[in-house]
Amino acid sequence: MNTIWRMPHRIALALALSAVLVGCASSPKQPSPELLQQIEAASTPADHEALAAHYVRQAATARANAATHRKMATTYSGRGGASMPAHCNAIALSNEGMAAEYDGMAAAHRQLAGPAKP
Repeated sequence: MNTIWRMPHRIALALALSAVLVGCASSPKQPSPELLQQIEAASTPADHEALAAHYVRQAATARANAATHRKMATTYSGRGGASMPAHCNAIALSNEGMAAEYDGMAAAHRQLAGPAKP
């Protein structure tokens, strides 16, 4: 009887862990067709400023994701086991790298837009 009672708890634990793993996994999205078209058509300073603004937003999102995963790593480290904190820290590091890349893309588009206006 005791074994039968534990089975639902094990299933619930497995489902909860699966949900956490899915929530912890993070991968960059493919650029939308609209963004690709915007990049291909960019020719004016305003076009490049709009793309720079897009990449600034992407960098902010990546930094927010990194912060979330750092917090998750801290939460997991208090519960024992090393694999989950390491996993979340790796995702945080990846997001921080993506943020730096987006910052670089924003800077490049600002440069393509021309000299800054006073």
